[in-house]
Amino acid sequence: MRRLLAIILMSLLAFGGSLCKNVRAGKVIDRINFNGELVLGTPGDFPPFSVTSDQGDLIGFDISLARELAKSMNVNLRIVRLPFHELIPNLESGNVDMIMSGLSITPRRNMRIAFVGPYGNSGQAFFGRDEIVASLSEPLDLNREGLKIAVLQETTAELSVRALLPKAEPIFTQSLDQALIKLLNNDIAGIISDYPFCKVSEFRYRDRGFSVYEKILSYEQLGIGVSAEDPLFINLLTNYLNLLVGSGALKAMQEFWFKSSDWIPSLPDLTILKDF
Repeated sequence: MRRLLAIILMSLLAFGGSLCKNVRAGKVIDRINFNGELVLGTPGDFPPFSVTSDQGDLIGFDISLARELAKSMNVNLRIVRLPFHELIPNLESGNVDMIMSGLSITPRRNMRIAFVGPYGNSGQAFFGRDEIVASLSEPLDLNREGLKIAVLQETTAELSVRALLPKAEPIFTQSLDQALIKLLNNDIAGIISDYPFCKVSEFRYRDRGFSVYEKILSYEQLGIGVSAEDPLFINLLTNYLNLLVGSGALKAMQEFWFKSSDWIPSLPDLTILKDF
């Protein structure tokens, strides 16, 4: 962890020193400068990207990226928790400056907002009861009549279920925590969501008879969602990501959040809520 922080610090010093102060800002940069804060919209229930710890703090890969970006801009970071389906509308209305939640770059979304990245890859995976996972030889084996699978609406998970698993019964939830609680209550067979989320869930609840099917249903690239109306902010974010890639800081952050389990014990155990 110390090595990760050292790499990020050196990258931020270089990035902060390279900012051009004479370039005309757009409305997002103007708003950030006026308020002295960068506003991030995120659901906060999507580990390892953004999740609420048992202490009530938001942590995760996306949160770390946003915090370090705010430091490099010499502004505060304010995080607004939003349901996933409200992220893009709030970005469009200017309530937040950028949105992150392991957000897949798709043509339909890109027709409404701009994306900076990609900063990672993902794909839709199935996390469910062990007996169902053991019965699968390919992802399309999930296309079973009446098989209840939880998904978030207006996500690539929903698109995958509708396109590839028409016989399955999608169960829509407002959050992934709600989906996990339904699974813990055996109300559903499983969840389809991004592979990293499924792997974190497997680590948290494997001893309760759940696992991940390792063959994914889709390949997706992840980006930071921003307004298309501020080219300078887009340029700033692009340069920030390029610096993190070149310095090795992004890889170090990915190693910590995606390949280490050191942070997972800080998450709350949803089994205490499953009967409510």
